Amino acid sequence: MKNKTIALHIIMPNQVSGPNTANKRMAQSWLKNEYDFHFVTQTFHANSKINIALIKDLKSQFERIQPDIVHLSGLQSSGFHAVVAARLAGCDKIIVAIRGFSGDAIGIGKLKKFIFTKIIEPLTLKLCYKFYTVCTEASNKKMVQKNKSKYIGVIHNAAPKIDIDISQSRRKTRKDLGVDENDFLVVVSGRMVFDKGISFIIDAIEKLNDQRIKFVFVGDGEYCDILRNKYQHLLLCNKIHVLGQRSDVLTILAGCDLFLFATLHENLSNSLLEAMAIGLPIIATKVGGNTEVVRDGINGYLIPAKNSDEIVKCIMKIKSDDELRMKFSQQSLNIIQENFSQERLYQSIAELYKNI
Repeated sequence: MKNKTIALHIIMPNQVSGPNTANKRMAQSWLKNEYDFHFVTQTFHANSKINIALIKDLKSQFERIQPDIVHLSGLQSSGFHAVVAARLAGCDKIIVAIRGFSGDAIGIGKLKKFIFTKIIEPLTLKLCYKFYTVCTEASNKKMVQKNKSKYIGVIHNAAPKIDIDISQSRRKTRKDLGVDENDFLVVVSGRMVFDKGISFIIDAIEKLNDQRIKFVFVGDGEYCDILRNKYQHLLLCNKIHVLGQRSDVLTILAGCDLFLFATLHENLSNSLLEAMAIGLPIIATKVGGNTEVVRDGINGYLIPAKNSDEIVKCIMKIKSDDELRMKFSQQSLNIIQENFSQERLYQSIAELYKNI
């Protein structure tokens, strides 16, 4: 019997993003033995308007694939254009995975926020067949509650399978960075933008007097240039390492001692899951899906957002206590295995597909 065809949504394939990572990870998992995955790829932006050319391009891709199920990643502009294109292509079994809301973005203008939260994103949910959220907090949004008949619940993002040698990766990363085993490396991974709390991390760095504590920034965004241009004194003394976008994130994580996630709002971060799958202790802000992954005092600390003093305090606690650090590390691994494994969560996806 022929496997069902699933069209997965990839947005700007040259960019590393949580939705793209989640979809590619799923397509490479054990699910590929049961379903034929094809990518529908958005290669240009809508430029803050309803972009007919983008809809036509996506529509032609859906028509070529002729999927049994369309699985879209996210709301926002990309989700809207994709759901319209899928409908025009004759696809009716459309699933939307809600990984964020435009209205949560800091700095978004009032008019734009109104258009997305009252028109674009609700319309996307009206046009889809079913949708789910990747964290429980998102289920409480008015937009979700108003479309409850289509809401199937929470399906968390799945953590990666770790197929690297942790010890070897640790040695390689530290050698590449020019740091020794006595240095304590705090890693920050993901988009380097204000919404991820990078400015508060910088404040914390400048407050820390311990020369053995160094920070590694992995990912792209405006704060890469800010760190390189405005904070050269931190670069020159090797206090910070700004690596930009990398394809070997897991290897870099394995070389570090602590994962810091100071985001100001969040659904469920793939970067956070990756760090825990490596076995890192966590300091994360008490927002969104972070509270569903990090257990305060068990595998790390949950702290208030926008609080550099708490960042400093928790880093020093973890650095100064080897036994605590080992406990947090093991608990990160346990939480991933028990709650965020691909075997467990992709079974939920498989059941969703079968039900549809």
